[in-house]
Amino acid sequence: MTNWNDIVNILVSQSRILKDMTSISAATLAGKTAKKTTPVIASPTITQKKTEEIQVAEKPNTMVIMQTQLASETIQEMLLKLQETMMKNHTETRTDTNEIKEEMRSFKTEVRSDIMKLDGKVDSIPKALEKNKNKIKEVEKKDRKNRTRDRKNKSTTEIDKQRDGRLPHTY
Repeated sequence: MTNWNDIVNILVSQSRILKDMTSISAATLAGKTAKKTTPVIASPTITQKKTEEIQVAEKPNTMVIMQTQLASETIQEMLLKLQETMMKNHTETRTDTNEIKEEMRSFKTEVRSDIMKLDGKVDSIPKALEKNKNKIKEVEKKDRKNRTRDRKNKSTTEIDKQRDGRLPHTY
């Protein structure tokens, strides 16, 4: 895993180094203004000292430049690895998203089918209720008819019994 604190520290140090390399100090400016007032012809020893000072001053700068380049290359490598990881993750995420979309489509189709089946059953419920009510009415009618018929039969049977019972008395 990338240690972001290290990257931030490297970037901060690089910005300081670049700032030091590109800034002009007050002493340098004072030296430049002093050059204007100094004589144009300088002695060879002074020129040699200045050249040595410049070379000494340039050596740390080359070291700083090398460190900066090394840090930049390291950061570039890290960024390339990060980019590769991001692309890999993006591809995996896209694949996962497509799989989820496909699963959702099939689930939606399945749910719609189930809803349509339920709608058909719900529509058939009132029809079944009506049919059952009609059957109940028919059964009740038949029951009433059977009762009245049974009453008639019973009363007829009673009348017949009474008649049968009277006949032997009348002989």
